[in-house]
Amino acid sequence: MFETALIGMPPLCWARLARTRVVGAVVGAALLAAAALLIGELAGLLPQQPRAEAVVGYGPLTALLIGAGVLAERRLRGRRPRTERTYHATVALCSYLAVVLLLFTPYYVIFALREPWVPSTDLVLPLPPGYSVTADTGTAGGCGSGTCSRGLTVIGPAGQSAADTAARLRGWLTTRHGWRLDANGSGSRRIGWLLDPRLESVDVGLADQRVDILLEGGDGWH
Repeated sequence: MFETALIGMPPLCWARLARTRVVGAVVGAALLAAAALLIGELAGLLPQQPRAEAVVGYGPLTALLIGAGVLAERRLRGRRPRTERTYHATVALCSYLAVVLLLFTPYYVIFALREPWVPSTDLVLPLPPGYSVTADTGTAGGCGSGTCSRGLTVIGPAGQSAADTAARLRGWLTTRHGWRLDANGSGSRRIGWLLDPRLESVDVGLADQRVDILLEGGDGWH
């Protein structure tokens, strides 16, 4: 609810501030597009790599859009008369930016991006045709030392040895999911761009003639 209110505040403020139909529509559409993209990013509908940058950049971006709209309308219609309507909209906008830039953004960067996370099976699924997951620890994998883990057990086609299944999975994860695995079948990569240092890792190994995939989500600080 808090995030939704923050995201929706700039379009609402601009709806109160806009004075011209053309500039109001253009800036309003841009603000709605930015809000929709951020909502999609937070909901997991878009690639998660730029999530931190999207959250941190939303406040400054909307401030620039609204500022550009105000300046454009000033050139078209002159200085804005001070009215109760514009005053309350301006106060609401300034309050929004203060919360995002001074409180929410630093909190998100310092604390939210330091938390380990339970990996999703999307890191390795779908599997090759004929392969299936027979066990998944889910969130019961546990967290510790800045890392949360999740274990999967995989079987291959009937008659295929566990060693061949592991080798096939390693090649599949490299070509299909973009993992760079070492000779032991392990690999790590950042989940974000510049601001998010957290890591996601995968390890494909053999244990008692079965193939296990260990997924880990680390905080990037340990």
